[in-house]
Amino acid sequence: MSQEVPRELRLLEEKPPELDTLVDQYILGSPKPGWKLTAPQRLVRDAVHFAMSIGSEVVSVLGAGPSFLGEMIREGPYPQRMSFRKLPYRPEMADLTVLRESNPGWVFREDFDPKRWVFVFLHGYVDNTGADRIAYKLASLGYQVYLVRYPFLRGVRHLASELSEVLKQIEALEPGKRMVPIGHSLGGCIWDHLLLHDAEAVERYRMPLYIPLGSPHFGTFAAYFGIGESAVDMRPHSDLVNDHLRSNFPPGLEIYPFVSRFDTLVLPIETALLKRGINYVLSETGHVAQIIRSAVVTAIEEIIASPYEILLERSQERAFYPSVLAAALARLPKGTQERLGVAGILDYIAGRGDEAPLFRLRVVRHELALGIFPALRRP
Repeated sequence: MSQEVPRELRLLEEKPPELDTLVDQYILGSPKPGWKLTAPQRLVRDAVHFAMSIGSEVVSVLGAGPSFLGEMIREGPYPQRMSFRKLPYRPEMADLTVLRESNPGWVFREDFDPKRWVFVFLHGYVDNTGADRIAYKLASLGYQVYLVRYPFLRGVRHLASELSEVLKQIEALEPGKRMVPIGHSLGGCIWDHLLLHDAEAVERYRMPLYIPLGSPHFGTFAAYFGIGESAVDMRPHSDLVNDHLRSNFPPGLEIYPFVSRFDTLVLPIETALLKRGINYVLSETGHVAQIIRSAVVTAIEEIIASPYEILLERSQERAFYPSVLAAALARLPKGTQERLGVAGILDYIAGRGDEAPLFRLRVVRHELALGIFPALRRP
């Protein structure tokens, strides 16, 4: 593989994100290209990005409200058991021959065929599937999408067991097709448990890759404000979190975690990162916005259509700049960290000693704003 810096990253170096340019010029007063940020300056820039993400979150919650209420009216406020349904889709939009002709510059996965791939989408805590607008957008592009609805207050282990039975039913309806697991928030935790403890599921259902969206793989402080067994499972240092910290995903499964830089429900946000896989970092997108914004759909389509080698070249391998919360927690005495249940998490995301662990990162929002994030064209 070529060691040359990918074109997208070169463009990012030549033309910084517009929001950062405005902050640097009108707030920090340092418009020179390539200048180094001091810690206070970085904090100011992060504060502006945080305000943007909060605004995005508010708009997303308001946009999701009607569909969320409609789902509650149609299906009831709380399901008694896990169920699923297939969204109406437009198969003519996913004709592989047409996609190749309309996108001559693209290199597609050898096994990519939208008509032979099926998304299995799990909503998050309280979500009720009505808000998962990106699932409907994927269906409008011709992809086959199954929405799974479940009693979100139950424990993750129990829900993962029910999901195994649902997969058998979907397999019977879609024999021979490849399944793509996607889970938002708690939904990703459920997928985590299934994939970490049933390695044969990847081969059984021909799963090429896995996309968790804003999932607190190793716990979140926000779970202390939740109710039910699932909230307990998502707390830092829970038995489930400790189990997942010790476990490994099946070899050969491509993993693409989506991480919001300013996620108010995944705290610290670094618990959404995975050392294995390519982490798609959303710069100004909040927790709910991950299931609303078209930018997420574009990123998902890039992942499923592009060979892994190309996705690897478009990413960067580097340490993750820690959030304010993670940095503050890291300064606490080890005993306090252990009482809070974050010691193991901090070791995972920050490492031990002087060298921080490296992650594969792919910035999403900025690249879309620059117009260099590749998107499939359709006639």
